[in-house]
This record gives sequence, C-alpha cells and structure tokens, in this order.
Amino acid sequence: MTHGLNLTLPIKQDAATQAALQELKDKFPTIQSTIGAALAKFHRVHFARVCVVDNKYIQVITEYEGAHDEYIEFFRRELTPIFEKIFALADVPADVVQDPDKFRDYSVSRQIRSLGTAEDGAVDFAGKPSGWLFSAYNYKTVEDIQAALAKA
Repeated sequence: MTHGLNLTLPIKQDAATQAALQELKDKFPTIQSTIGAALAKFHRVHFARVCVVDNKYIQVITEYEGAHDEYIEFFRRELTPIFEKIFALADVPADVVQDPDKFRDYSVSRQIRSLGTAEDGAVDFAGKPSGWLFSAYNYKTVEDIQAALAKA
C-alpha cells in the first residue's frame, strides 16, 4: 500500500525562530542531499519534499509504502539532526526526536489526512481508511518501478 505523509507543524513566530527558519531555508540545498541519500537507501519512498507555508507552517510531505511505524522510525533514526532542526521551529519538546515512541506519537498527531478515501485499501495510523492518494502507475512499489526502469 502507498501512503501519504502530510506532517504539518506550526512554526513559532518569535524573531529567533524565524531566523532559524531562514537559516534552514538557506542551507536546504545541502540538507536535501542528506535526506535524498537516506531515502534512497530505504527503497520505499516515491516522493519527498519539505514545504514552508507563509513562514507559519513547515510540512514534510512524502509518498511511501509499507508499515507506518517502520517508516517513521527509519525517518527518525536516519535523519535525527534534520528533524531536530525542523521540530525546533515548532513547540516540540527537545527529547521527542530522540525517543522513538514520542517521535511516533508526535508525528501521528501532526499528520494531516488528505480529503477523500484511499482506493487501494490503505489505512492510516489508527487503522482507518486513509485519505485519497492518486497513483498513475496502479500503486506499484518503488522496487517494482526501479526494476522496470532497469530493464528499459
């Protein structure tokens, strides 16, 4: 099953946090290669991006497959320093990124469900039907797509 992660955090509006946000934006070309290298090892992420909305929200948005908890823990373990920077922009206790259970619980609490209902039977973190996620390639896995491309 393919899932959409729409992790959305409100950004604190004080001057120090806004300066930290600008620093993150300025350094993101380097950060994105770190994220990309980690995700490439996982072989389950179709797309990933980080968005800032009006300097008020930061979003980590991905399309991935497999078990939710395994994905969240992979993200936490492989990208701890980056999530520390992102979570520091919001009112998130500093120890959340270090603790697998707290990281999972916080991430689930900030997941924004997309509208509609999944057409492939995907379920969310609570076991309820996920929101809608279009797939142009009939929900093929990353590994299936990579194998097909290797043969082309």
